[in-house]
Amino acid sequence: MDNNISDLLTKEIAKAMLNRFFFKEPSNLKIFAYSVGYILLILLGTLLNIEIVAAFLSVFPLTYVLGAKGLKLYLPLIASGGIILALLGSPVMMFWFGIHMVAAYIIYKTIDLRLSKLFLVVAIATVLFLGIAIYVFLSIRLGNITIDSKQILEFINNYVNSMVEMNQNVDKNLVLESFSSIQRTFPVTLYIILFVYSLIIVKYTLSLLAREYVIIPAFPKFSRISLSPKSGYIYIGVSLITLLFEMGLDENKYSFWNILFQNISGVLALAFILNGLFTAYFFIEQKTKNKATIAKPITFVLMLIFSPIFELLGFIDSIFKLREGYIIMKKGE
Repeated sequence: MDNNISDLLTKEIAKAMLNRFFFKEPSNLKIFAYSVGYILLILLGTLLNIEIVAAFLSVFPLTYVLGAKGLKLYLPLIASGGIILALLGSPVMMFWFGIHMVAAYIIYKTIDLRLSKLFLVVAIATVLFLGIAIYVFLSIRLGNITIDSKQILEFINNYVNSMVEMNQNVDKNLVLESFSSIQRTFPVTLYIILFVYSLIIVKYTLSLLAREYVIIPAFPKFSRISLSPKSGYIYIGVSLITLLFEMGLDENKYSFWNILFQNISGVLALAFILNGLFTAYFFIEQKTKNKATIAKPITFVLMLIFSPIFELLGFIDSIFKLREGYIIMKKGE
């Protein structure tokens, strides 16, 4: 009897391991419903001009269908959607739905290859960033987007002058410098926005897939994510180069290398701010036994207000391995 139960369990486990996406085999009725739902979302997006919302919502049904039937249904489905978009939608709408089709495929492959949620969020954010950059570049080259530098400068000057007129205490040069800084660091700002958007996509899609017995990738605890000492040394080097540019090594503030290093410095600064936040989370977990503590949300708000302090904490943790040293010290006790 025991041997029969053991054999039965072994067969069931082996059968479950063969399926790399679902714990429970999906029904054909659900696959059909989600396929139709995906087409309906495209139609609603094109007819009601809500392509951003419709494309966002379309990621879940498309991922479900891809996981259930693979490319043999995914490709005809996106081809059908592409035809509808070509007939009824604008180029912007086609691009936005297209980039979300790619996002659905990335989610599917992440689950299939057993990769982490962190990789998934970064991968989608990077694809969105590169996709937007390529789309804007091609639109400018083809003449679909016209950039008039004189009109842009005139708009900025008018805006700054209106601010100065409303508040005499505002330094005009300081406001102009802030616009200049925004221009140079715009890629970093855009990537951060897309990263948050990707996080929302992943959270929405995986939460719905989890209800359909889909194998969800693991997300490491924030307190266990850390940067290596090598990252700290790279940050020092990039910061020194950026400082040299700001001190006048390159007189043109809008030169390629100046903008490149400023944006690299911005990305690294954000990474160390988050590393500082994760370090704070680690020590909160060590000092509090109650998992429902409000200390973490409060710490997150403090990070938004005092980001330079968290950046410094993240840098120190990277170089001197504060969390690792604390664990070793506790074991010694």
